[in-house]
Amino acid sequence: MNWKRLLTESRAEINEFLENRFETSDLNFTNFYLWSFSENIEYAIQDDVLYIRGYYEGKEYYFAPISRERNQKKIIDAVKWIKNQNGKLVFIPEEYAQFLEDDFELKEERDSFDYIYSREDLAFLKGRKFSSKKNKVNKFIKTYEYTYEKISDINIEEVRAFQQKWSENRKEDEIILSETLGIEGVLNNYEKLKLRGGVLKVDNRIVAYAIGEKLTENMGVVHIEKGDFEYMGSYQMINMLLAREEFPDVEFLNREDDFGSLGLREAKLSYQPIKFLKKYSI
Repeated sequence: MNWKRLLTESRAEINEFLENRFETSDLNFTNFYLWSFSENIEYAIQDDVLYIRGYYEGKEYYFAPISRERNQKKIIDAVKWIKNQNGKLVFIPEEYAQFLEDDFELKEERDSFDYIYSREDLAFLKGRKFSSKKNKVNKFIKTYEYTYEKISDINIEEVRAFQQKWSENRKEDEIILSETLGIEGVLNNYEKLKLRGGVLKVDNRIVAYAIGEKLTENMGVVHIEKGDFEYMGSYQMINMLLAREEFPDVEFLNREDDFGSLGLREAKLSYQPIKFLKKYSI
């Protein structure tokens, strides 16, 4: 099989298999690209099937293979080929599990479940269930003179500087170090990747930013969200403003998984997800 390193130039070729197809956060080009810097993501196309593999902690893994025509037999054959390479498959979406379970032993991976929210819930925080979030937003509004800007070539350098400062105090966390490498690559290619994002500023200085994109006709995804904890409510504000300003054309937002972090899980559950997208491994 002819494996190639995943680069920004690979986007058009790979999106022939992915575009407007999957609601999960893993099976999209930006996600592959973000983690390609730390996990050496590669891809190959054979018999109209897209294969994606990477290396985590020295071990090879594969994403679910994708058939151009959604041919289940081709996907099953591709999974068999991967199994013959002693490869582990990860982030298998539930729609695949339904036709793979007869031939393979699938393991449900709770740490990889995507959190799905109503875009309107995140954008307006209506109702008693969001009262604590709304209180933090209101306190932020009363405390600070703030502005919101779309991310563009005018402020991208400020975003890069904020991200570098944000990651400086977290250098002991290997996952954050890996993510930071990918975020730098994403920021360097922001326009090419056709992303949507915004920054929250206080006194003309960034205190939070977030970046996402549209996955399908009715689903957006938030890939990156960073804030300064010294500004109480900065995370709640950027979460609300991104949903309100950047995703008026979708009904749902995918805020990705919690990676097994209890703190992240608690935070994502507190936003009242309307459902989870289950994922499996083989």
